[in-house]
Amino acid sequence: MHGMSITRRYTGNLPERLKNDIVHGVVYIGGFGNGRSSAEQVASALQEYYDDVDVFTFSEAISRPNTVARAVESVDTITHSAGMLALAGTVPERISAFGAPLPTAKALLVARTVLKTVRMHTPGIGIQRVQDITAIAGYDASAAGELVAHPGRNLGHLGQISRFDAVKAAVAARRSSSRIPTSLYYTKGDEYFQPSQAQLVAAEAGDVNVLSLPGIHDELIIRPAETLHAAFEHRNAAA
Repeated sequence: MHGMSITRRYTGNLPERLKNDIVHGVVYIGGFGNGRSSAEQVASALQEYYDDVDVFTFSEAISRPNTVARAVESVDTITHSAGMLALAGTVPERISAFGAPLPTAKALLVARTVLKTVRMHTPGIGIQRVQDITAIAGYDASAAGELVAHPGRNLGHLGQISRFDAVKAAVAARRSSSRIPTSLYYTKGDEYFQPSQAQLVAAEAGDVNVLSLPGIHDELIIRPAETLHAAFEHRNAAA
């Protein structure tokens, strides 16, 4: 068994310029502390682009590397935040990583979590429309449940997350024998990670796309349909 799996035929409602980007299947791996319902929100949005969606929470993926390796082989793979860590040693068709970690001290990660939480609940920043209130409340409940159910599988990887360098990992994927196309997406208001100029230069030299999107670190979770649409349009334009 993989993670949660969803099958749905493409409905044809997408703009013509995005249809060329659709392949048969995709795997989505959620971020640190993101629970099942948060993963399902992104999975629902991904059904507009893919026939089959296979979903893992971070705690599932990081504790089942062999299962993840089989699931992502030769299919598109999308990760949020620390979810990219679970792709070590795997061979996806393509990687799209949202808000993937860059080297950051653990103490800073904790401090930035407080800032992220405040901003997420602030009108005009995290809350941009009425329906966002429900989405954020769902996120909070999902995260609380995940951390209670699997504290070790999340908190036990903080050190690994703090040392992870998404740019180096992306360049390594691109330079591997499989030449995996890799795109990194960072929102302008990401409270955790912003690539430095040196990292942007390294990414460009390594043939890795680094694309900027509006929003906060958890934009993909709170507003998945809009975030994916913007990301795929950016990716097509950069291709």
